[in-house]
Amino acid sequence: MDVRSEVRDQAIKSSDRLNTLLPLRLTPQDVEGNPGFVKLLTGLTKHINEQGIGLQTHKDLVQAQEVLKHEKHTWLLHHILHHEVQELILDYGIKSQEVSLASDDKQFLVILQNCLTYSEIGDYLDFSPDPTSKATLLGLTQEDVNRHNVYRKHISSVQQRLIPEIEARLQRKCENLVTFYQPPKLSDSTRLTLSKAVQLPGEIETNKHQLSEDKKQVQVIHRKRDKQFWLYYQTLLDLLSVLEKVLKDYKLDRQVESDLVTSEWLIARCDAMCLKIKLVQLQILCDTYTAETVQALDVVRKHLDSAIDDHEKDLVRVGQALRAYEAVGMGFDSLVEEYTKLRGELENKQWALAELQQTTSQSTG
Repeated sequence: MDVRSEVRDQAIKSSDRLNTLLPLRLTPQDVEGNPGFVKLLTGLTKHINEQGIGLQTHKDLVQAQEVLKHEKHTWLLHHILHHEVQELILDYGIKSQEVSLASDDKQFLVILQNCLTYSEIGDYLDFSPDPTSKATLLGLTQEDVNRHNVYRKHISSVQQRLIPEIEARLQRKCENLVTFYQPPKLSDSTRLTLSKAVQLPGEIETNKHQLSEDKKQVQVIHRKRDKQFWLYYQTLLDLLSVLEKVLKDYKLDRQVESDLVTSEWLIARCDAMCLKIKLVQLQILCDTYTAETVQALDVVRKHLDSAIDDHEKDLVRVGQALRAYEAVGMGFDSLVEEYTKLRGELENKQWALAELQQTTSQSTG
């Protein structure tokens, strides 16, 4: 028993280690039943990580992600500046609808719009998705675009005014972002808010990293929960098999004997109930038919027997008469009708004669 427990514990440890190092969900039963497969998985842990990716591939992927992160950072910087310039032009356009702009503002707005337009045209020249392709839109180059840009000579003067305005706008947005992310106190100064804005990317990166770690921890908890669930499930199956064996080996054998005893007891109880019912029936008969009642019933029975004999004799006589009538033949019905008719005429004549005699005696008197 101790050897089995030790093997079981070793299988649990092996399954936990492999499930941590590889994206697997092995059970101790899998480890015990497939030692060769477990050996293969142990060898794979030296070549792939817990996400199922090769170690060298993972290293190359990390480097590519770093390069992508750097390129994305550079692109976002240019995109933010481009977006701020567009918003600045839009603000000047809205302002010109409300009040008349000064001549310097008008000149600044025209130069800025045209310089931005020529700069955007340069972005459309390289239209091919192939980075090695040298084909450009309409065969134009960036030098051609710069040569036709008559506002290029004013870029330095525009930058002297544009850069402070862009910096001020970005500073206000940073302050608003810090205010949203970390509501300031009344004692916080503008310099302190700006300092927080500088530290904000690092804090956000730290929070993202913490969230990532929390997600990993949640995944670990989920794996542990799943492992415990399957462990409990397997334990319940083992318990059910043990209960089934105990039920089959002990309870069912005794159940036959118990059923036999119960059936015999029910049979005896039914017999006793039938005897009780018969006894109650006899008691009711004894209470109903006393000695006087029996004598009276005997007299009634004699009268009934005598009446039954008389009716049976009448029935025999009537039957003989019917058979005699049936023996006469088919003309018997007409004779009966004629007899009935003559009998009716005789009664009428007798009644008429009696009436005549009565009338004659009354007149003589």
